[in-house]
Amino acid sequence: MKCLFCKQSSADTKSVEHIVPESLGNTTFILPLGYVCDKCNNYFAREVEKPFLELPELRLLRFQEAIPNKKNRMPAIDGLLNGNYPIKLKRKLSHDEVVNEAEVSAEAMDKILKTSEKTTIIVPAFTNDMLPPNNSIISRFLAKMALEALADKLKDIENSLEDLINDSQFDMLRNHARLGNIKNWPCSIRRIYDYNKIWKYSDGLHGQMVHESDFLLIPVEENFELAAEYIMAEIYFVIVLWGIEFAINMAGPEIIGYENWLKSHDDKSPLYCGNNENL
Repeated sequence: MKCLFCKQSSADTKSVEHIVPESLGNTTFILPLGYVCDKCNNYFAREVEKPFLELPELRLLRFQEAIPNKKNRMPAIDGLLNGNYPIKLKRKLSHDEVVNEAEVSAEAMDKILKTSEKTTIIVPAFTNDMLPPNNSIISRFLAKMALEALADKLKDIENSLEDLINDSQFDMLRNHARLGNIKNWPCSIRRIYDYNKIWKYSDGLHGQMVHESDFLLIPVEENFELAAEYIMAEIYFVIVLWGIEFAINMAGPEIIGYENWLKSHDDKSPLYCGNNENL
């Protein structure tokens, strides 16, 4: 067995690969053991996922929603005490409950106690208006998830991993995830529903949607030199994380095809259009 990214042997792999990081609440969207080698797994966690999770918008979301990482820790954020004193706000899990803490300097506490000021803590909040920047941090993160999600969709087909590894059409995407060698790989980023929307699921339970994803195939031209049914197409990976829809062109660094598709479909997400409309 070979790694989906570096194409080297992954026979001794000990860790499974979370397609969406655990630090965003994913516990089920996971590739089988050996699809991504430990070296690439660790590299992506350090160089691709961590920069994404450390974006200010993502830190606020994770703090506000109390989403722990694999070490059961939540990110700390900066706040203000009485509008003047910087503090560090922390959350932790204790006996299945979220406990809030504020780290205050001794100097600030001394001044407040001496003046008997009323204590007010200002906490920054994640809102539906917040979107992460469209930059290489985002595109590398999406490139990594896109190839892994495709491998997951094909995993029940015999020799699918080997075929995906040998398919040179995905080498540009693969190398961008691994090396970040394309500085400008534009993506589509927009909000399609509130992050705190409550959904009713088929089992009758209610809850928030952590992630959902699918692929969109957009034909671009017909090649009449080959079979008449042969159609060249772009494949887009579309994923929604906490209500924010991200889309990346798996064929190359441009997004115009997806933007045109949205215009012709009343800006409906592919996740809620066509065959997916009633899901």
